[in-house]
Amino acid sequence: MLPAQRQEVILRRIEAEGSVKSGQLARDFGVTNETIRKDLEALEDARRVIRIHGGATRLSDSRHDLPLPARQTVNRFEKTVVAKAAASLVGARDTLFLDASSTVLAMTDYLPQEPLTILTNAHHVIVALGGRPGYDLICTGGSYEERSRSYVGVVAEDSLRRFLIKWLFVGVDGLHHEIGASEVNPGQAALKERLIPRAERVCVVCDSSKLETKSPFIFAQPQQVNVLVTDDGADPAILGLYERQGIRVIAAPLAGDARF
Repeated sequence: MLPAQRQEVILRRIEAEGSVKSGQLARDFGVTNETIRKDLEALEDARRVIRIHGGATRLSDSRHDLPLPARQTVNRFEKTVVAKAAASLVGARDTLFLDASSTVLAMTDYLPQEPLTILTNAHHVIVALGGRPGYDLICTGGSYEERSRSYVGVVAEDSLRRFLIKWLFVGVDGLHHEIGASEVNPGQAALKERLIPRAERVCVVCDSSKLETKSPFIFAQPQQVNVLVTDDGADPAILGLYERQGIRVIAAPLAGDARF
C-alpha cells in the first residue's frame, strides 16, 4: 500500500473512532512504528489531524470551543470554589504554569502574595496578574487565538522547553478515569501534552460536571495526573475512581462559600 493510500485509511479510522494509536496502526498495516510516525506527521503538516501522545486525533469543530467570556459564565460559582482550593496548593517561590481555561483564570484572584514565577500562554492571565509585586510573569507568545485569548503553536511550545515547572495547572473539557484529560481545542491540548514531562506535579482543576466525560483531544493519561481539584458536588463513587488511579483528589466544599 502506498503512503497516500495508507494515510487515507488512517483518516477514515480517525473520523470514525475519534483517535488512533500508533502501535495499533503499525500492527494493522504490518509496518514499523517509524512508518506510522511519518504518516501522522504528513497528515498533521497537511492540517488534517492533530498528533497526540502515542497517536493522533481529529481536528475539533471550533463551534464547540466557547469563547472565554461565555466559558466564564458556566458554573461560575463552582469554578470559583475550585480555583480557591487549587490556589492554596501554591507555595512561595514556586514556578507555575497557568493555562487558558476559565477555571485557572479564576485562580489568579487567590494566588498567595509571595514571590512566584508564573508561566502562561493566556493573555488574560497576564492582564489579571500584571503589576503584582513579587510575581515574575512569562508569556509564551505564539499564534494568537481570539476565541481563547491565548497563544498556541510551535512558538508557544518551544518557548517553555527550558523551564522546570513545579505546578502545571490545567483545565479540561473532560476528565475520565480510564481515558484521562481531554480538550475540545487541539492547539491547547497539544501545548498541555508537551508541557507535562516538564512538570513535577500536574493538577487538573475542574468543576464536577466535567468528571467522567470525554472530549476529542486527549492530552494526559490518568497516570500523568497527580492532583484533581473539583467540588464536593461530585458523586463520591466517581471520586473514588480517580483515587484508585493514584490521583490525589481535593473536593472543595460548595457550602463553605457564599453564592453570587
